[in-house]
Amino acid sequence: MSAIEIGQRAPSFRLPAAAGGEVGLDDFRGRSNVIVWFTKGMSCSFCRQQMSQLARSRDRLAALRATVLQVTVSTPQQARAYAGKFSLPFPYLCDPDYRVRREWGMDVRAHGPLWYVQGALRGLRTAPPENDFGTFAPRPGEMRRLLTDDDAGFFVLDRDGVVRYASAGPYGTERGVRTIPALEEIVPVLEACPRGD
Repeated sequence: MSAIEIGQRAPSFRLPAAAGGEVGLDDFRGRSNVIVWFTKGMSCSFCRQQMSQLARSRDRLAALRATVLQVTVSTPQQARAYAGKFSLPFPYLCDPDYRVRREWGMDVRAHGPLWYVQGALRGLRTAPPENDFGTFAPRPGEMRRLLTDDDAGFFVLDRDGVVRYASAGPYGTERGVRTIPALEEIVPVLEACPRGD
């Protein structure tokens, strides 16, 4: 579970973006609620499914003055390739050294070789979920990051950067891959955020 708790101000960050330049949490302070979503990135078919889920909710989220920041483990070079190939629905940020993940208290667990082999075999036997970005195989350099046992996280921050919703934990669970909350769960949280009008 993340060290970030509801009611506390979230640690700020600034990361390279797939579209170029850098994007930081402070860029939205006082202007927008922010959903900070920690994910493996485009190389993960389950993450692409969740990206699709969030992208379909983009208009509703915008009406609630919410911006999604997707924090991935992609390198800037990989992210630029994705931005050239896909229409990314929101800022796709790169944290390949896990610096921001660590600052947010997100865990990365180490295992022996057998654990990784079993994970790779499970992945080969599992059909990729449907998504709006299509099916493609991750590049060889991305496979290691897909198998890493790191946390996924979903946080809602108000315009002042205060955490109003927090869900984080191991990417893989006993029931499969950790899911993101449904829009119906997030809307009341965003509606309760101070508007600052």
